[in-house]
Amino acid sequence: MAKISPLQVTPLLPGTNCGECGEETCMAFAVKLLDHVYTVDDCKPLVKEKKYAKKFAKLKEMTTPPIRAVKVGVGERQIVIGGEEVLYRHELTYYSPTAIILSAPDDNLSLIEERAKLVRDLEVYRIGTLLKIQGLAIRSKSNDPATFAKAVKTAIATADIPLILCSTNPAVLKAGANAAKGKNPLLYAATKENFKEVGQIALEHNCGVVVYSMDLNELASLAASLYAAGLEKIALDPGIEPSDGCFADSLDRFMMLRKAAIKGDKNVGWPIVTPIASAWIGKDPNLSEAERIETAFREAEMGATFIARASNMLILHSADSWLLLGLMVLRQGIYSDPRINPSVEAKLYEIGNPNENSPVFMTTNYTMTYFVVKDDLEALKLDAYLLLVDSEGICVESAIAGGQTKAEHVAEAIKESGLENKVKHRIIIIPGLAARISGELEALSNWKVLVGPRDSGGIGAFLKAKWDGKLDQLMQEWKEMQEE
Repeated sequence: MAKISPLQVTPLLPGTNCGECGEETCMAFAVKLLDHVYTVDDCKPLVKEKKYAKKFAKLKEMTTPPIRAVKVGVGERQIVIGGEEVLYRHELTYYSPTAIILSAPDDNLSLIEERAKLVRDLEVYRIGTLLKIQGLAIRSKSNDPATFAKAVKTAIATADIPLILCSTNPAVLKAGANAAKGKNPLLYAATKENFKEVGQIALEHNCGVVVYSMDLNELASLAASLYAAGLEKIALDPGIEPSDGCFADSLDRFMMLRKAAIKGDKNVGWPIVTPIASAWIGKDPNLSEAERIETAFREAEMGATFIARASNMLILHSADSWLLLGLMVLRQGIYSDPRINPSVEAKLYEIGNPNENSPVFMTTNYTMTYFVVKDDLEALKLDAYLLLVDSEGICVESAIAGGQTKAEHVAEAIKESGLENKVKHRIIIIPGLAARISGELEALSNWKVLVGPRDSGGIGAFLKAKWDGKLDQLMQEWKEMQEE
């Protein structure tokens, strides 16, 4: 699918530069619309005024990605699945990270509460991003509408998180949808036997539905029928068989759906849901701990495989921390934008409570570099200044070699940071990997440069050898530099 240009989008906007969207011009809105910052509905005049109806319809059709986006849940925790335009992330980027959903049976209210709280509270801060799990899937083990409704209400009372309501019994799904009224749950699943009833429930509650079939032609037909009936929130499950002999076939079905959608088959242009909890099907509930971990590991293997293949939602049975953290970290890496080097703001940071005698460290603003150095400094309980120089988000060694970080850039950053007003000394410690610019930096900045360790893990030993108790000596050396 050819990438749409903002110049193709702008003529379909009102052209009034009204600013209701938050942008100063319609062109600026067009650019961010194509970057998935906005949707067509964010252009208020286009939506409200009848004279723009044709433009609105044409623009919506033009900008709808091959894999359409579906929203689940409400409020701050609402998630978007789908909305993707490419098969492989290096072609552009992926926009909607795979939703990781925990599951719980409807006949165990204490487990529902426990897992709802876990989804609500689990946060892991990693290189500038909060990693979370997204929602809870309530599985109708009882097959009883009243029991299922009670389970849904328990989850809602515990946490305001996206819900997946799982049953093939329309009566059970209807009870669950009624209990989750206004919460925009996702119904799982519509099959060839129940799709009319489940589709009607979804239409009545304006919520999404997952269509299930291991026959891809049947899956496409069911999705097309629901869409023709007026349902615009659809996801697909082509089935997953966890055994070694059948798993490859499951992955093949997944990839065939994905490729067909990217190539323009609108009948399958929907997000894909992958219930990797199926690894537990047929397992004895009284497994030994070794067997339980082995099955959870199998679930993790499948989860990693499908995140790497851009599955839009995983439904898990296991809640082991090692499994969740592993999948969240993998997802973070895959869904980082390959067009943009990960960086943090290039400026002066304070570590602890630095004063006029505190050491000053310099490094680049590559995200991983910053957080590693920051963590190492904090682990030493240091009070220090950390100056980040703009390297276009590239690590020290590559930025020095490629010229993104030069001595003149560091000298300019020292001046602009106001360091001269924060410390009484004129000593800066640069990474060992930036040693080649030390002489030029001294000449340009008029600061004495100490070449630190190649790895920030060696800062503690370096300070003991080169800094502790030596500030007066270093300042004397700096004064001697002025006389040369």
